[in-house]
Parts: sequence; structure tokens; C-alpha cells
Amino acid sequence: MTIYTISVFLFLLLDAVILQQALKMKSSYTNELHVMNTSVSHRTRVYFILLCLTANISRTVTIILLDVTSSDVEVYNLGYREENEVIRWYRDVLRTFPSLIYLSSYSVVVLFWAHVYYSSTFINAPNVVIIFLLSNTLVYGIYTSGIIVSIFKISQNFHVLSLFTLSVTYIIVAILLFYYGLKVTFHLSRRASTGTILRYNVIKRVLLLTIFCPALLFIRGSISGVQCFYSYSNTHINFKLIDKTPIGDTFIFVLTELVPSIVVIVSFWQKITPSTLIISNRELGLSSAIFNQTSHVTDNQLINISSIQLSQKI
Repeated sequence: MTIYTISVFLFLLLDAVILQQALKMKSSYTNELHVMNTSVSHRTRVYFILLCLTANISRTVTIILLDVTSSDVEVYNLGYREENEVIRWYRDVLRTFPSLIYLSSYSVVVLFWAHVYYSSTFINAPNVVIIFLLSNTLVYGIYTSGIIVSIFKISQNFHVLSLFTLSVTYIIVAILLFYYGLKVTFHLSRRASTGTILRYNVIKRVLLLTIFCPALLFIRGSISGVQCFYSYSNTHINFKLIDKTPIGDTFIFVLTELVPSIVVIVSFWQKITPSTLIISNRELGLSSAIFNQTSHVTDNQLINISSIQLSQKI
């Protein structure tokens, strides 16, 4: 049994959990998905589950393929030039492409926090959906362009470009997730202090997601940045946790892809009964139907009933 086999087992477990959640969500949201005016909160929840499931399945497949070809390159240092550049390019694609899908799923969480914050504070929000689509399209466009160019000229340039893209985008998403998460946490804290929300464990889970996930995403961006630097400079380094070895791959995949996915799923889908909430008769603040699995509210209604929602949804 190789260390890749352990990674495959862990990701398969998460695949099963997410698939089970997706099937439950399908039955819960059958009506909502056929209604054109479903809220952004419902749609972002669906998008996250689908993207996360796609990312985990793709990562499971790529780990299996990396395991199959691991005998070809048992020692793969960042400054090491492999004789067969085609295998090097092939393994670079296997390592990096699923990371982009994970990044898209995390950016859905950023979209979610931004929507919650702007809806609850009645601030004129930028069109976060358009920004989300354009930014993801740009990242995939850069990555795909690198693949196309490297097909005609196999070289280390694609490796450096892919690592640089992952480094910058992961750090940006980490900062945005932390920023909007803090905004939501502070707003929830003010509502809780006035009696709008009774259960402080809601705030604790939001704060956990706000701190834990951005930290891991920032670590991933930093590791990719270090890898990019050493690859670009062809500097020899013997540190297996960041070298492209089975140990390094497993460390990065589990820490920055598997663990954040688990944290988001646990935080979003821990259900709270209505008895855990106190609803103010005057000020309904922060989105509640966002996590409600049975509500049929639109975005306009979401703003008016906002305080109940975050508690039920988280």
C-alpha cells in the first residue's frame, strides 16, 4: 500500500459523503430548482455541492493516475529536470487541474458570504455573481492557454505558470473569504447581543469557517508560490513536503483540499432546530433562509426575513 492509496481512500470517503448530501439535496430542492425566482442562497448551495463533488471525484481519479505512474518518477525534486518531459507535463496537469475546481467551489463560499453581508446590511452590492463568473472564467482561461501552448512546446513553462496561477488565486480567495466571513461574523454578533439570535454556536461555526479555511487556502497559495520560485530558478531543494513526491502530494491534497471541504460541509449542513432561535419582531437582520432546506423564498423576501436564515442554514 502506497501513500497515494491512503489518499484515495480518504477522498473516496468524502466522495461518498458529498454524494449522499447531493442526493438528499436533490429531493429537498426539486421544487426550488424548477422555480425561476429561487434565491441566490439556494443556488449557491447547489453550486457548491456540485463543484465540491466534481473536484473530489477528479482528485480521486488523478491520485489513482499519479499512483500508477509514480514508479516512473519516484524522486521528483522541484529543481529536477525529468528526462521525459511529456510525463512531467502529464503529471503537472494531474496535480493542478483539480485544484482549480476546488478553487471554484471555495469561491462559491465567498459569493455566499458576500451575498449574505450585502443583503443583511442593505448596502448597494456589486454584482458579485458577474464578478464570480468572470474571475473563474479568467483563471480557467489562463490555465487552458498554458496547456495549449505547452502542447506544442513541452517545457517547464507550463509548470511555472500553473503554480503561479494557483498561488495568486488561492491567496486572493483566502483573503476574500476571510474578509467577508468577518463581516458576517461581526453582523451576527451585533444581532446576537440584541437578542435576535440566541445560539452563539452559530457564530462560532461561522468564525471557525472564516479563520480555518482561509488559513489553509493561504498555506496552499504560499506552497505553490514557493514551488513556483524553486521551479523557475531551477534551485535544488530536498524537502519532501513541497517536492512533487507522493509524500508532498498527499500532504498538499489532504491539507488544502480534503480538510477545507470537510470544514465547509460540516459548517453549512449542521442543522439547528427552530427552538434554538430568537426572532426579533422589529429587526430581522442576517439571512436565514440561506441555510433553510425547506423554504421557498426569493431574494427580495430574503432581505426581509434575513435574521432567521443564517441560523437555520448553518
